[in-house]
Amino acid sequence: MSDAPLTRPCPDCASPVRAADQSFCDSCGAFLRWDAPAATPSAATPEAAPEREEPTAPTAAAPPAPEAPDAPAVQDAPDSRPAAGSEEVTAPLPAVDPSREAPAPAPVPEARQASDEASDTAVRSLLVPVPGNRPAEPAVAAPVLPARPEAARPAARAAAAPAPVEGGTPCPACRLANTPGRHFCRYCATPMVPERLSTAEGPYAGRRPGLTRDRGRWIVRALIATAVVAVVVGGIVGGPPAARAVQDHFATRVPVHPVTWAASHSAPKQDPKLAGDGYSNTWWGTGYAGDSAGQYLEAGFAEPTDLLSLLITPGSAKNTTQANGQATPRTFDLVVKDASGETRVSQHLINDGGTQRVDLRVRDALSVRLVLRTAWRADPRKQVAIAELEFFGRSVS
Repeated sequence: MSDAPLTRPCPDCASPVRAADQSFCDSCGAFLRWDAPAATPSAATPEAAPEREEPTAPTAAAPPAPEAPDAPAVQDAPDSRPAAGSEEVTAPLPAVDPSREAPAPAPVPEARQASDEASDTAVRSLLVPVPGNRPAEPAVAAPVLPARPEAARPAARAAAAPAPVEGGTPCPACRLANTPGRHFCRYCATPMVPERLSTAEGPYAGRRPGLTRDRGRWIVRALIATAVVAVVVGGIVGGPPAARAVQDHFATRVPVHPVTWAASHSAPKQDPKLAGDGYSNTWWGTGYAGDSAGQYLEAGFAEPTDLLSLLITPGSAKNTTQANGQATPRTFDLVVKDASGETRVSQHLINDGGTQRVDLRVRDALSVRLVLRTAWRADPRKQVAIAELEFFGRSVS
């Protein structure tokens, strides 16, 4: 039986592979060698020339065959030796009898040229790149998955040493100088001016502190109380007239139309009813030249009416100029008769021209008489005229 090992290591990954009948490694797929035909029994005898001889074995064997410069020599005998890198098993040589002649050297076949047939190593380098001969691959950056960009963090800087302050105020705690005017130390944040504790005596335990008196609040309360008292006293003293005066002041005014018109005297075609027809280009005239003192114009109502005010438009027209217009009333008296038969008289003064308002504020009035006293622009060729007289009362809704 042959002493050759059955396995050998793979030259690339060092995995064990069969010594024969295997061309590629089962682990890395590297090419091992070309398959060779099975060796004859005579080729495996010890007389066959080994691939290389041990330098320490003195023998008279023939010199080794010359090797090709680029690739090792390939023997014709089948390769039954272990792969390179494994431990070789060398058979001992037979003892040499000095009395006998040295046997003739066995013929050594000539080494084949490397150009005729490539060796196993050359073929393997063609199929499987040798790691040592691979070109250096450029460094490729690892792929980066899309994500939210991270904000650049501010670089931490060391705090600069504070500049010394000459003539500054020393801190009561750390005794370092500070800029004048600072309230707290810039080194230890201690107040530059120590807090002064109050020496005032406070309430002792169990004592209720005194109430804080606000003078403004008492003044407001006094004013409110005074207003309430004034309203009550005014209601008692004034009675219903005071209450009615307040109502008349805030009441809504509506027009009141008289049903009868009368006058002491009238000019031709200047009847008293023209003063209440609602047109400012028609007018009532006294029919006398001068100021027409004592002449009157009276309006009557169908039922007692609460009168608040009246509007008077003096002259012969609303927009009549003073040069070509009639004379206008200056002072006059208003005589108001109510349902109880009482008469109230009031004196009034108005301007020359333009609609003007006169306050009355009379309850249950039945008639109003306007009595002339003096006139503006009184002239022997002019008479006193009133273009319009309107009455207003309080709304009952």
